[in-house]
Amino acid sequence: MKKFTTLTAIAATLLVSSSAFAATQVVHSDKMFTTDAFADKASAYDAGFDYIDGLKKLPANELRHELTVISNSPAQDLTIDKSKVTIQEFAQTRDQVAYRAVVDVDYHFTTIKTQD
Repeated sequence: MKKFTTLTAIAATLLVSSSAFAATQVVHSDKMFTTDAFADKASAYDAGFDYIDGLKKLPANELRHELTVISNSPAQDLTIDKSKVTIQEFAQTRDQVAYRAVVDVDYHFTTIKTQD
């Protein structure tokens, strides 16, 4: 019985030690969003920058959902690195030009590295 207890203690120690030394990795990614259509470029730019401001105010769990972070292990330290707004001009009908903001968000997060 004493030998079984000793082996159990050693196995538990090894298990705890191996998880303590698990390697982490930083994952970089990006995502693009588009806004609704606007009659002028200025309004489209405003909508794009308002969208970025909204992302920066989100709590981590909502930001993770909005950016669609997919990871085999929990993503931690989710950070927006940079973002930019460009304008896409398009015609809804022959004589009606509209503008939409295209928001490009670069971000990174830390996760536990999986063994392949």
